[in-house]
Formats: sequence, structure tokens, C-alpha cells
Amino acid sequence: MRLGFSFLYFTPRVRESHAEWFGRAAHHGYEGVELPVQEATADEIAFMRDIAAGEGLATTAVGFATADANPIAADPALRARATHLLIELVDKATALGANVLAGPVHSAYGRFSGFVPTADERSRCVDVLRTVGEHAENCGVVVALEPLNRFECYFLNSAAACNELVRRVDHPNVVSALDTHHAVIEEPSVVQAIDDCAATLGHVQLSENHRGTPGTGHVPFAEVLEKLRSIDYAGWLVVEAFSRYDPDLGSMLRIWRDLDEGPEAVMAAGAALVKER
Repeated sequence: MRLGFSFLYFTPRVRESHAEWFGRAAHHGYEGVELPVQEATADEIAFMRDIAAGEGLATTAVGFATADANPIAADPALRARATHLLIELVDKATALGANVLAGPVHSAYGRFSGFVPTADERSRCVDVLRTVGEHAENCGVVVALEPLNRFECYFLNSAAACNELVRRVDHPNVVSALDTHHAVIEEPSVVQAIDDCAATLGHVQLSENHRGTPGTGHVPFAEVLEKLRSIDYAGWLVVEAFSRYDPDLGSMLRIWRDLDEGPEAVMAAGAALVKER
């Protein structure tokens, strides 16, 4: 397992003003950084790649599907846009030097139909993701599908459902992701959730129930890490916390108060949480 830190703590769009935090992540013992590529330009991706490499950090990428590029939409034009968007995100991950693209790429983030997911939606998603998986294989990138909690997504909420979807896609470059924040909301047991997707699990994000400093909420991280060891999980462990460092992102994620004592404290706590175990 390799330890990473998500730069979504700071911003959805990394620029030179965030440069110091690459070095600080390395200082705290992180082996990699998870970087948002959704809106990143070629120059911004080159900057992130080069500064990460200069600090001896590997990279993973994060992105998401959108309302006008939705893999589960009934409109074929929206699904075609989704395929184009996700392939573009894979290409950005490749340019970043990342071998993982993680996130809710299975359906439009924050969009609700008002109904339960349908068989047709699942079939459409499988078709889009299989095409994306084929492209990702050529790029050496793994696409990790992240289930979200019910307040952010209706299509994919549980580890078991994600495992089933990945099995239906049936491509080695499409895997399950597990975010402990979403799992602690949706699952009877976070540990059981790991069992439910163990066969397809390829990426893990460690995040508190309140999305603040890891270890200060009620996610059972010790049990999570023990369980991951027991299934011989060998992917990334990405510490993911959110803040109002970027007020717009904080508001979008419904962060209405300070949840930590600053990025140094969050980085230190996340690293200690894993290394102590």
C-alpha cells in the first residue's frame, strides 16, 4: 500500500500558488499526491507533473462525470459526450504521469432522476465504461469507480453495487474505489464494504465522516487498515480531507465550518494515522 494526499483539500484546480504543498506532503512522508484534472489545462498538468516529480512524489488523478456528459443518460448524445469526457480525463491522467483516475465517473455528479437506478441506466453505464476501459488500457491507466453517498448521487451508493457494476464492465482497467466517508454513511459496516468489493477493489480514499482531520471522527480506520491488509490490498491509500481553503469548493461540498487546524495538521494526522498502524 502506498500513501497519498488529496489536493482537493486545497482546490479543484492546482496552480503555482499551491506549489509549497507538494514539498510539505513529501516532508510528512506521503509517497504521492492525488490531483484534480477535471478543468486542468495542459500547462497546469505539466506543472503538477514536474513539481511532483521534483519532490519525489508519484501521482494519481481525480475527476467526475457531469450533467452534459452523463454515462447513464438516455440521450445518446450525452453518453457520447461522457465517453469523450472520460477519455479526455484518462489522457490528462496519462499526461500527469498518473496510473489511476479515480472518482464518480459512473454518472453525473449531484444529479438526481427522482427514481431508483434502472437496469437501462446500468447497461448504458457499462457500455460507456467498457469503451473508456479499452482506452485506459492503452494508456496504462486504471479507472476507479467511486460510490458516493445518497446526498451526492443516486446511481451508485454501495460497495456491493460498485463491485457488481465493475464485474459487468468486465475490463481489467476498470476497478472499484472505496471512500470511507461515503461508506460510513451508506454501509452497515465499512469493513463489510471492503469485503463486498474486495475482488474488484483498486483504490482507497481515507476520509472522515465529517470530512475533516482523519482520526477525529468515527470512521474505524484501524479496522479498515487491518481489513485491507487481510485481503492483500496493494493499491493507494489516499488521505482525503476537505476545507474552506477554496471557499467555492467548500460551499459546493457543504463545508460550513472549520474542520481542522490547517493543512500541516491534516497532513501530519493523515500520515500518522496510517503509519502508526
